[in-house]
Amino acid sequence: MSTNPLELWTWKNCREAVTSLPGRLGFPAGDKIEFLGFELNLNNGSIMDTFTGGHVDVAQRAGIMATNTIFYVLSAYSESPEKKPTGKPISSRQFRGAQFTKRDTMGERYRIIKNFKEPARLETAAKALGGSQIEFPYGDTAVSLNILPYIPLTIVLTVDDGEFPADARLFYDETVENYLDSEQTYFLTSLTVTRLIQSASER
Repeated sequence: MSTNPLELWTWKNCREAVTSLPGRLGFPAGDKIEFLGFELNLNNGSIMDTFTGGHVDVAQRAGIMATNTIFYVLSAYSESPEKKPTGKPISSRQFRGAQFTKRDTMGERYRIIKNFKEPARLETAAKALGGSQIEFPYGDTAVSLNILPYIPLTIVLTVDDGEFPADARLFYDETVENYLDSEQTYFLTSLTVTRLIQSASER
């Protein structure tokens, strides 16, 4: 089997793992999987973008990256034992072996700051992906959304007030590493931020 991610993480190679998910790990039974505004048809592997109403275009780089990420993380998620979230938040710096990987969320945090200068804009985008505003000890707003059924992501946004610069922080439930490793979590987080930005641009 090819080790090229563009060829490895495809419907052909991941079909068996992905089609085992309905009725498991928080996904409802059925012939499709829905998350982050995508709808994956389990009969043929096609992916619908519910924001645009069209299929993900794998002729475009963005479409290829989204498709590869979807099959990459769903395959890993499907092989995990069930462990429901505990409600204890951790950052990516607390992941096992974090000091040995170059994957971190700094770039994704910057994208959030750049694209969501108003708390209400982030709240609306998160709601479109099934998320909601939550209470958090600091920040101007915080939203939580399930990037996979048992993997909640919390985004805490602080806007620039003229005295302190804008900031964005990302937190996962402590059980995240039961499902994904740091690299898989990074790619899923990156896709999530992209979908939030796309959601905001549609409104």
